[in-house]
Amino acid sequence: MDEFELELKARRDSMSRFEDQSGRDGADGTLILADALTYAAGASAFITAAVDALEAGGIDMRIGILLGAGFGLWLCSQSLNNFRRLLPVWVRAVLGMRILPETFEEQSTFSRKRRMWTIVVAAFLTAIIAIQFTLDDSSIITRSGVSFHYVLWGIVGLDIIVAIQWYFVIGKADTISDRPGGW
Repeated sequence: MDEFELELKARRDSMSRFEDQSGRDGADGTLILADALTYAAGASAFITAAVDALEAGGIDMRIGILLGAGFGLWLCSQSLNNFRRLLPVWVRAVLGMRILPETFEEQSTFSRKRRMWTIVVAAFLTAIIAIQFTLDDSSIITRSGVSFHYVLWGIVGLDIIVAIQWYFVIGKADTISDRPGGW
């Protein structure tokens, strides 16, 4: 084994101990934020589509788009939680299953990238819902007086910011941090 191979082996074996840890705690918090926003946008699409279908007496193109995007956001929310929401919390507790989502540390690189791309898909689906609310003549106003489509566009922006943050944190996870004074 020559010096170069020895250096590669030492680096590979010590990667997990010396890898860059910065931004990981924030990534966990923003994943929870993105999940909540995704779930809220999907629920609002479902509720609006159900109310509109009852008023119209059937399903038209707009209601179908809202239902499809709402279902897609529900799947995205499930994906962000490794499909743990399929069972209620009390059932998971009784069965001794994990309740909280995995932290950034516990996730594989594939799982981290899947979550990042899931957030991008959720932003796209939320944008579809926001477009539907923007095109709607009878705009829904929130308690604060802001039109609801602005809230949805805000969720799109926040999802994109979270995906970008995850992109950079994933990139840092594979690098060894610089130590003052060297190794």
